Amino acid sequence: MRLVALGVDHRSAPTTVREALAFNDDRAGGGLDALSRAFPGNEFVILSTCNRVELYAGGPDDAAPEVEALTEFLVEFHNIKPDLFAGHLVSYHDEGAVGHLFRVAASLESLVLGEGQILGQVREAYRAAVDRKTAGPIFHSVFQSALRVGKLVREKTGMDQGKLSVASVAVDLAREVFDTFTNKTVLVVGAGKMADLTLQHLKGLKPGRIVITNRSPERAQAAAERWGGRVAPFEQLGQSLVEADLVISTTAAAEPIVTLDQYVRVQRARRNRLSLILDIAIPRDFDPRIADLDQVTLYNVDDLRAQAEQNLRRRQKGVDPALLIIERETAACYAQLRHQQAAGMLLQQLGSHADAIRQRELDRLFESHPELAGLAEADRDAIAHMASRLQNQFLHHPRAAVRSAVAEPGPDHDHTQPHPVLSAVRHLFGLGDHPPKNTLKKLL
Repeated sequence: MRLVALGVDHRSAPTTVREALAFNDDRAGGGLDALSRAFPGNEFVILSTCNRVELYAGGPDDAAPEVEALTEFLVEFHNIKPDLFAGHLVSYHDEGAVGHLFRVAASLESLVLGEGQILGQVREAYRAAVDRKTAGPIFHSVFQSALRVGKLVREKTGMDQGKLSVASVAVDLAREVFDTFTNKTVLVVGAGKMADLTLQHLKGLKPGRIVITNRSPERAQAAAERWGGRVAPFEQLGQSLVEADLVISTTAAAEPIVTLDQYVRVQRARRNRLSLILDIAIPRDFDPRIADLDQVTLYNVDDLRAQAEQNLRRRQKGVDPALLIIERETAACYAQLRHQQAAGMLLQQLGSHADAIRQRELDRLFESHPELAGLAEADRDAIAHMASRLQNQFLHHPRAAVRSAVAEPGPDHDHTQPHPVLSAVRHLFGLGDHPPKNTLKKLL
């Protein structure tokens, strides 16, 4: 059995290379079909995201594709010159390929450490391979384990907790201040890139109202249409502040647009209700002294960056525990693959051994009883069929034990040693300790 992971990611290749190799939309399905045609008898999964493009291949030792053949496939499928990605492709083999996939699923190799999107992308890649029937016993085991390990790492290390961008940290802080947003008014001051990114995160909170104001009414209107808000004239900023429970300010003004005196009047008109101001602008849009007012919480961009850096440090603390989990799970998964391979060969050997005994005894029966020579063909077939049924009944429980043992090896099993159930079956049936080398068989 051989496993290969081959591809590029955000560390090994620039965007232009990743774009040229990407399997977007229907191309992933076509790629899986083409791989199956080019390398029959093997299993394939294609993982293609904005930050990585990877081919996963698995199959028998004598038929699994080499890295050079997979590279040539990429050249032909995408109709590109190999010089484009020369030096950018990275490959992993066998147990290393399993460990790489587990690290990917756990987001240890993502551009943003701890991001949760990659686990869903791995799931979709595996599902596409299942739909195209390019995932078999090898990748059913490997990818299902990868999904479980990715989830386990998040649960055990907390690496997915705490956002890392200023906009997402701002929304996280809002979530800590307010229990619900369905009755809240959110005011976004500005309509640039940062405002757009913040609104993207805000939509998940499902606020009661989103109000957008900007010196350019056209830009405010465009943002409002994108995010389901309404536009307020910039000249009426004071009134908009009175109505807002949460303010996110992202302008590029050269000096504060809201002074302390102005916001004192705003709070008076608000009857001192709680307000949260997230000032993401540089320079700051709100006079920092506003933070001293009662029932006002004000964060500026430095506060948000500090929180993002703290979140990153917290996630980085989870890397070493995550790697320990992945190392253990990788060894267990790869060992189980070997046990499954050994079980497949053992069941094939057991079947051949029983077939030979049955046929030998049938031949002996007919040779030692000349009176049976005149039996009709149908009668001889009935005797042979009865012998075959007896054989299958006698082998049913040993076969079931082998399948069950390798499917659920148990937490106390030493994965580095031959499976004890397989060894016992081999010994009981006199099959020898060294079965003939064969391909990985799907357990029937």
